[in-house]
Amino acid sequence: MVGRANQDGECRSRARGRWFAAALATCLAASVLAIAGVGLASDPPQSIVHASSTRPLFGAFTYGGVWQGMGPVRQLEDLLGRRLDVVHWYMSWDTPYYVALVGSAITGGRLPMITWQPHHQSVAAIVAGRYDGILRRFADGVKATPGLVYVRPFPEMNGDWEPWNGQPSTFVKAWRHMVDVFRAEHADNVRWVWSPNITDQPRTPANAMERYYPGGAYVDILALDGYNWGTSQSWSSWRSFADIFARPYARITALGPQPVWIAEVASTGRGGDKAAWVANMLDTRRFPRIRALIWFNHNNDMDWRLDDSLAVIQSARANLAPGLDTVASR
Repeated sequence: MVGRANQDGECRSRARGRWFAAALATCLAASVLAIAGVGLASDPPQSIVHASSTRPLFGAFTYGGVWQGMGPVRQLEDLLGRRLDVVHWYMSWDTPYYVALVGSAITGGRLPMITWQPHHQSVAAIVAGRYDGILRRFADGVKATPGLVYVRPFPEMNGDWEPWNGQPSTFVKAWRHMVDVFRAEHADNVRWVWSPNITDQPRTPANAMERYYPGGAYVDILALDGYNWGTSQSWSSWRSFADIFARPYARITALGPQPVWIAEVASTGRGGDKAAWVANMLDTRRFPRIRALIWFNHNNDMDWRLDDSLAVIQSARANLAPGLDTVASR
């Protein structure tokens, strides 16, 4: 078991990676104007229905998200031999919503999942309505998008490395206020992804993930983040996908009947067989409510990429279900 200080170090490192991703998005936002100018790709978004496959959907975050265009996404898809079901990227609340950018990601039936992070907007100020303008503009952008948009605000709220941690009751009010503003704007195509970390930090009853839950009327997808650090750290050891997610899965599924997504997952290759780890993750049947796995395909504090070696990408390709033309939604 990871000790408090070590767990803190683990997650702060990944939090910096997410902050950098959002910062990169802000820096690249000007280039999106050029993307918006050329319009969407020629094939229109598919109709979206429940997939009948028992295998979860598979998605990924690629370096830079979609802010550098769809090239990195398509490159990973070529290696996997299938279209991604979910395309994930990060945005700060300071970055405008670009309908054309999101439209390019959902072309062909992909689902967009946007991790939306208020780095400079406190939960108390959100409750007070100080950022309703940001909420309304984002909601209007979502409403104008030709398809479902999965929005994942305030990720890992039960971790003290995030600025929105530590005030569960205020956090719940902020989340509900945000959703209520979107509803007032009639952004009916938004789906809300509530995504705590697999462990609470600090591990106290007051900071338990359950205390941050806004309620079933405000959450469409229950999600979890978890990583296999292998032997890369002094405090870590090689852990299987099932070992990492068994206890948090039991906790989160007790909160409501919604589908479960693994919003961030990856493994290092240090200390074990990464290709076998990927195969095990894709073949697991222990978690029947998991409907999507979203890989963190980035080399930052650790090389988390599926394409870090031929063996790993071949394992993913061999064990993934065939790509779906239409994908699951609520």
